[in-house]
Amino acid sequence: MRALPAPDFLEVKLPEGHVCLVNDDGTPLTAALMDALTMRGWRVVLWSPASDPARVAAILETHGPVAAFIHLNPPDDSVLFSAADEARLKQVFLLAGRLKTALTESAQRGWAAWLTVTRLDGALGLTGSGSPVAGGFFGLTKTLALEWPDVHCRTVDLAPDLPVERAVACVLAELHDPNRRLVEVGWSMAGRVTIAA
Repeated sequence: MRALPAPDFLEVKLPEGHVCLVNDDGTPLTAALMDALTMRGWRVVLWSPASDPARVAAILETHGPVAAFIHLNPPDDSVLFSAADEARLKQVFLLAGRLKTALTESAQRGWAAWLTVTRLDGALGLTGSGSPVAGGFFGLTKTLALEWPDVHCRTVDLAPDLPVERAVACVLAELHDPNRRLVEVGWSMAGRVTIAA
């Protein structure tokens, strides 16, 4: 693990007529994050984990193109190989395919983002906490960062004990970080970290 300073802040706005799609994790973090984004003037649409990825077409038609997608994965359910995490990972993988065109086109108009947020241990799972299945979000996001070089792609691992307000601040900080070289970041009460060889 390598300690990181707080990220710089790049002021970004969604392209005209675009929305931010937030995947509901069933915790207070979802509502708090949506409120924070709305206060910044963003149009935010809630995505239910029970929804069929094919419904993305209806969202695009009703609300407009998606310029930012934020998946919030709920805290660990204390199962080593979580079937719930596996189902969520598969759904987000399918969503990536459905959102590819919208996100890459939004990036060409100025800016787009793909964020997955896990709640393992704030250290990218290296302390042994959480289901290793949720670590699949790291691999998915790293792959998308290579395939979508113009889209800001990042996985943020939050320690489960972070207060909601602090967790929202961490997600917003990573959303606005101009450093595209970082793809994996962890946050705990001890600070911000990443993995380095």
